Amino acid sequence: MRSGASVALPMLARRTAAAGLTGFEWAVGVPGSVGGAVRMNAGGHGSDMQACVRRAHVFDLDAGRRIAFDLADLDYGYRRSSIGAAQVVVAAELALRPGDREASEAQVAEIVRWRREHQPGGQNAGSVFTNPSGDSAGRLVDAAGLKGFRLGSAHVSPKHANFIQADEGGSADDVLALVREVQQRVEERMGVRLEPELRLVGFGEERQ
Repeated sequence: MRSGASVALPMLARRTAAAGLTGFEWAVGVPGSVGGAVRMNAGGHGSDMQACVRRAHVFDLDAGRRIAFDLADLDYGYRRSSIGAAQVVVAAELALRPGDREASEAQVAEIVRWRREHQPGGQNAGSVFTNPSGDSAGRLVDAAGLKGFRLGSAHVSPKHANFIQADEGGSADDVLALVREVQQRVEERMGVRLEPELRLVGFGEERQ
């Protein structure tokens, strides 16, 4: 099946389940779009885009034309792909399988229940840091004593330490400052340098 890049992952997960297709149920809890998920190899609940994508359609801003990336061309790794900064995903072809609608919808409902129980809602951008090999970014932030830590209008979620929540009307500058502060304190206290999986837009090269 083919999807436009702007489609929200939770919506697509629900619609494919309702259509009797299986393999994309995991995406119901990922707060992002198909295009962003293709570029960063988003994942959760035991699967990721690498397991689902057959081909990605991309507009190359430097070349001024559309190109297609087959799965092998994407060179997927953990939260990464070969898609460059000047290449914009416009559509994706997904390799889903015929399944049982009731079973898929039950799985979607269970993932939603789990997410609501273990992860925060509100204004956040999903997981902030990638998990280092053999460990969890959330565990490290928590162990560094930073759950609930606040800078200005942003704070580390008390429910899950790898989420940063912004107050209503909060500042993106506060969120970025908190990301940097958490990164520094975890490195000082735990000896691990956490790497953000966020992509920053509009802050200038000196702040990337």
